[in-house]
Amino acid sequence: MSPEEVCLSVGKYKIHYATWGERGGKIVILHSMGMDAYSMEEMCESLKGKYRILALTILAHGDSTVPSEPVTLPEHAELLRTCYRRLGFTPCILIGHSIGGRMGMILAAEHPDEVKGLILVDIAPPDPISRPWSQQIPPRFNNEAEVVTYLKQRYPGFTTEYINSRLRHGFKKQPDGTIIPKPIGSPNMTSYYTDLWPYVERIRVPTKLIIGSESQLVTPEKKDRMQKQIPALEISTIRGAGHMVPQENPTEFEKEVKTFLLQLDY
Repeated sequence: MSPEEVCLSVGKYKIHYATWGERGGKIVILHSMGMDAYSMEEMCESLKGKYRILALTILAHGDSTVPSEPVTLPEHAELLRTCYRRLGFTPCILIGHSIGGRMGMILAAEHPDEVKGLILVDIAPPDPISRPWSQQIPPRFNNEAEVVTYLKQRYPGFTTEYINSRLRHGFKKQPDGTIIPKPIGSPNMTSYYTDLWPYVERIRVPTKLIIGSESQLVTPEKKDRMQKQIPALEISTIRGAGHMVPQENPTEFEKEVKTFLLQLDY
C-alpha cells in the first residue's frame, strides 16, 4: 500500500509530505540534499505498524516549492516545524540526514519540549564555506533505462530497491515519453552554511549520531567536539556505507534506529 501523500501550504510555500502508519509513537524525517520524503522509504514501510511516520520534502526538492529568494537554515527549520506541528506530530523522534540533520540540530535545541529524541545521520556542523544548494543532473532522459543508468553512476552504493525508489519518486514522465528530474536543490538556497555549534551545545534531548564508515564528512575532531557538547551522545558507525547511509545499508541503518527507539522505550 502506498503511503498517504499530500502537500501542505505554509505561507507562500508548498511542502510535500508522506505519512506511514496510523498509531504509535511519532517519527519525523528530514532528508538529505538530492532526495525527498521517500529517502527512507524501506524503513518507513517496516516501522509503520508500530509508529506514525511523517517525512517532509524540504524546499527546492521534489514536489515542494523552489523558493525565488534566499531562505536561511533557521527559517527553513521553522517552516518544517510549522508543518509537523500542524499535522499533529509533536512530540516526536526527529531523524535528520545531512542537511536535514542540520535543521534537526536547530529544532532540538530550540524546541526540546517537542523533540523526544534526535537521530543525526552522517552530519556535523559544517565548516564556514560557501557551497550551493544545487546539484548537476541532466535536464531530460529519453527513457527509464537512461534514468537508472544515471542513478547507478550518481549513487553507486544505493541498493537496487533505492535506485527504483528514486526512479519512482524523483522523476516525471512527459507527454512525449521523455523523463525529467524533479528539483534536487536550487542556487537560490544560499544558506548552506550556518554556525550550528551554538545550537549543538544546547541539545539536551537523547541523541544518536549514525556515521557511514566510508564517509569523511564527520571528522574525528567534530565527533569529539559533539561528544563533549551533547550529554550522553551515542555514536554508531555502519560498515560499508558512505554518506548516504539509509540508502546504502538500509538493514543496518534500520537496526540502529530501532535500537535507539527501544532505549527510549518509544
